[in-house]
Amino acid sequence: MPGPFRPPTRHVRRSLLQQRRLLKGSLPVISFYLAEVAMTLTDAAFVGHLGNTELAAIGLSIGALFPLIFGGMVLVSTGCIFVSEAHARGDHAGTQAALDLSLWACLALSPALIAVALLLPAAFRLAGQDPAVVALCGQYLAVVSWSIPAMLGFSVYRAYVSALGANRVIFVVSLGGVLLNAALNYGLVFGALGLPALGLPGAAIGTALASWAMLFAIARHCRHRLGYRFRWRSRSGLDRQTCRDLLRIGLPSFAIGLFESSLFGVVTLLAGYFGVAFMAATTIAIYVGDLFIILALGIGDLLTVQLAAKAARGDVRGGRRLAWSALLLITVLTAPLAALCWWGPDWIAGIFIDTAKAEAAEVLRYAQILLGILAWFLLADAAQIILSRSLKGLRDTLAPMWIASIGYWLIGIGGGWMLATQGGLGGVGLWYGLAAGLSLAALALACRLGAWTRPANCPQQDKNTMRSDTELLG
Repeated sequence: MPGPFRPPTRHVRRSLLQQRRLLKGSLPVISFYLAEVAMTLTDAAFVGHLGNTELAAIGLSIGALFPLIFGGMVLVSTGCIFVSEAHARGDHAGTQAALDLSLWACLALSPALIAVALLLPAAFRLAGQDPAVVALCGQYLAVVSWSIPAMLGFSVYRAYVSALGANRVIFVVSLGGVLLNAALNYGLVFGALGLPALGLPGAAIGTALASWAMLFAIARHCRHRLGYRFRWRSRSGLDRQTCRDLLRIGLPSFAIGLFESSLFGVVTLLAGYFGVAFMAATTIAIYVGDLFIILALGIGDLLTVQLAAKAARGDVRGGRRLAWSALLLITVLTAPLAALCWWGPDWIAGIFIDTAKAEAAEVLRYAQILLGILAWFLLADAAQIILSRSLKGLRDTLAPMWIASIGYWLIGIGGGWMLATQGGLGGVGLWYGLAAGLSLAALALACRLGAWTRPANCPQQDKNTMRSDTELLG
């Protein structure tokens, strides 16, 4: 006979409340990542109607450019840690100075990323890509590269409003950017709406204009609603120690962002060695994984600023509870998606291919296997994203960078390639290696977070700073 009902304990109620607030607060940030994906898909969808060469060119360009942009966004948005810490202390001047520093970092990084983007066609040519595709890549990148400062700047302002808890504007501006990009693409690619038909360069112009419009809109909001105005003379007054902290925390974050965002691109290249059918199945698995991991990215970014605020108040125990609550939340959210990949691979594959056609049989067979592995992959990847963002909020990025490099590349890519070629598993071995590498990375990050948030490792006499990476590793 069942015993009497027992209400949830205080700790359980607190965890549920934290999870609800995290999910609610992260929805606008999730909308930003969805907008980035939507803008990329919009470019590909419109350009794809021009021909296979144009579609291949935009796919190659975005595949090479996106990791650089994503890594840059992770680096410049590191300033949100300082914004959140200053805001938690009630230091309005410190909050403004931290945002100034982030925007100066954006201005300093943008020329380097633009130069790399403009050199990508030469790299494609050296790699032996089709000359016609490379020529179109040059046209697209020559325009879209100038949207990089706008994308980085928007990421800075997005992190700023998230740190202040006023992130509803992110959803509105992101949605407006997606709609504007779609309208400009439609007009400039095909010559509709009274605009000239420019083909592939038209898609680049549409993306660049939409990106700058998004930056202008959120900057205007911060100026009129939050009272912030970028000070051009603030560079001379920047605190040198804060600048060093930004580089110490931001550069490893940049590397982690590159590792995360380039992983699928490398897998796609390697998948080509195992046939067209396997490469098509890999593309399906990557699209599904990209959409689902957006949840973890949104929650992780919000978690970074909230943990930074708790660290500034010296609330180590509260930060620890919040991080584990977020990990439980993302596991609960990801589990149904993983179950869908496990139990419904045919239905998912049917969204991308016509399963009734005979030539789709081999793709479907591979997709069934890969989506089953993706169920494991999603849980591991979501966990490691939450854990690495939690550590970033506590100013710990150097050790997570090494964990990511070993988990993603040495075990994930390297081990997967060994399983594929030496282990006799074929292309499927690549995905087993990835899942194993990410699982081990998540486990290592969980151990790191547990050790980093022990009260003995976070002295209360210095509430505003955490120990440096070198002190802990030494």
